[in-house]
Amino acid sequence: MDISIVIPTYKRYDLLKQCLDSVLQQDYPLDGYEVIVVDDACEGIIKGMLEGLMGRYPNLRYLTQAHRGPAAARNLGIRSCRGDIIGFIDDDCLVDKDWVRLMVQAHLNAHEIAAVGGLTVAYTAKSTVLASQFLSNCSIETFYRGSSQVIFFPTCNVSLKKEIFQAFRFDENFPAPGGEDLEFFWKLFKDGYRFVWDKKIRTVHYRDETTSSFLKQAYIYGRGNFLAQYLHGDHPLLKELKTGSVSFWCASFINIMKIPRFSYLLGRKLIKESGIKSTWKKLSIYAYFLLHKIFYILGNISEYIRTRDLRPGGETEKIRPPHLFILDVTHSCNLHCRICDIWQTGEREKDIDIIHVKRMLSEAKNLKIKEVSLSGGEALMRKDIFEIFDYARSLGIKNLGVLTNGILVRANFDKLKPYLTGGTISIVVSLDSLRQELHNYIRNSSSAWQETTDALSLLSRLKRERPRVNFNVISIILNQNLEELPELARYVRSTGANSLQFQVLLSNNLRMSERKKSPFWIPEERLSSLDLTVEGLKRFKEENTGFIRNSMKNLELTKKYYRGTLTSADVQCVSALDTILVSNQGDCTTCFCAYGDIKNNKLEDILKHEKIKKSRQMVRSCRWPCLLPCFCDMGVNGER
Repeated sequence: MDISIVIPTYKRYDLLKQCLDSVLQQDYPLDGYEVIVVDDACEGIIKGMLEGLMGRYPNLRYLTQAHRGPAAARNLGIRSCRGDIIGFIDDDCLVDKDWVRLMVQAHLNAHEIAAVGGLTVAYTAKSTVLASQFLSNCSIETFYRGSSQVIFFPTCNVSLKKEIFQAFRFDENFPAPGGEDLEFFWKLFKDGYRFVWDKKIRTVHYRDETTSSFLKQAYIYGRGNFLAQYLHGDHPLLKELKTGSVSFWCASFINIMKIPRFSYLLGRKLIKESGIKSTWKKLSIYAYFLLHKIFYILGNISEYIRTRDLRPGGETEKIRPPHLFILDVTHSCNLHCRICDIWQTGEREKDIDIIHVKRMLSEAKNLKIKEVSLSGGEALMRKDIFEIFDYARSLGIKNLGVLTNGILVRANFDKLKPYLTGGTISIVVSLDSLRQELHNYIRNSSSAWQETTDALSLLSRLKRERPRVNFNVISIILNQNLEELPELARYVRSTGANSLQFQVLLSNNLRMSERKKSPFWIPEERLSSLDLTVEGLKRFKEENTGFIRNSMKNLELTKKYYRGTLTSADVQCVSALDTILVSNQGDCTTCFCAYGDIKNNKLEDILKHEKIKKSRQMVRSCRWPCLLPCFCDMGVNGER
């Protein structure tokens, strides 16, 4: 299957039928592409139409969900896709007969490109439709950091490589069709992905031409775009939007004053591009741009009011499932690493009971937490670890992260294989040097390097046989391995690993807020070497899109971290918000305090309790930011 095409739809029977007629009549073999319709209305009328079509077109599939919006619908479609490329079309669009062929060819011609977008044109010269389409097309390309860059595609005419969706999804906090695609592509762009705009790939957009629909869309865009800026704060197309309590109203007042200028500048450009001669038509274009901006600002205000109460100290600070759930299943370890303190407590602490581990996995599944990881200590040392894997498999959990030093992988490889090939677990191996003597010194072992690299060789061989196997590598940035990190990145890439994540040194893993002298810390006289290494890693990230999990910002801040100048103003810790860490004793913890006990409370109740809100406020003002990607970056889900 070359490409999967996802079409979300909501109560637009006639338009969807017209769309499918164009998508199913491509000059491309039917067995080379599939079409997945996701019905967001859950109504029988759409299903009835598709059942008739599916009898004639075996590449057509139907999914349904209770009304949750286009972002959730696309995510549902993504999970069902079988193609190497995933394309998106809106249900009110018609595509040219060569759409599939040109999309596939564009990806084949540019392996390093994450997304290919086409040109979308209006189906009529009505002023409302012309203005709407013009605004959408104007957002695709902008001047950013010294050059013209493609930073966005509307999801009515775009395709992406499937591997992108191993780490990224559309944010389902966007319930309406506006802003969710802008936010999604900005996450990708900031993480180093790049896009191609191929104007030969054409889609005709059958937008609703009524004035009421035009105004409603402007309002929805206003809400969605404000939410995107609220989440990121640095989108180049949304510079005029401010999200602070004072700055928002000041910026909104300025934007209101600039409405006539906005209307004139955009209207003049559209009139020139479209060759409009009629005076009445010109006036209508100016008027619709003016109305668009008014309702867009009203949408900004509405979303500002909604998010105001979700901010720190707000009445209803947002309660949502975390993105990442880390469960320390043991502090026992088969190594006494010189860069880690956790093993020191392993012998005197009893591991959390498997009953609680299973309940947490079940709750994480029910709460739709996207990433779940088992950490330690050495997770594979638990005697019941395979029982845990069996339970995860029975729940349908995929890519359960298992952090390991690799020592036990070879001895347990035959037992691990079914869980790896079935997608239940994702092994995460720690490797800090390609030099045997250095890695063994760090790990305080004479055989650690050989065992770890043997584990990577076994995983690499298995992945060549079964490409869907998921394994990853973590490396700590140390004074002793500084110059070799780019070479280490190339080696890990050659193994076929899904990703590589770099972490800074924590001098005390048990008390992350504590900083103490360590022989592995990068001294002042070596900071210039650190800067060169970081720049090399950033180039490697650009050249190997999606491989290094750290965001560009996270890598850059490594320079400040080792200089001791990193502050909470530079990073936003998401502990107790996007990341929940449960200790081997069952406590939900941040660096400063525990805010819940999973042995006695449901995770859902812990997420609602006042203690977690206070914990979030404490970590936001942390005086010792750790810069760990799982707390201060989340580079796989968008830069922070």
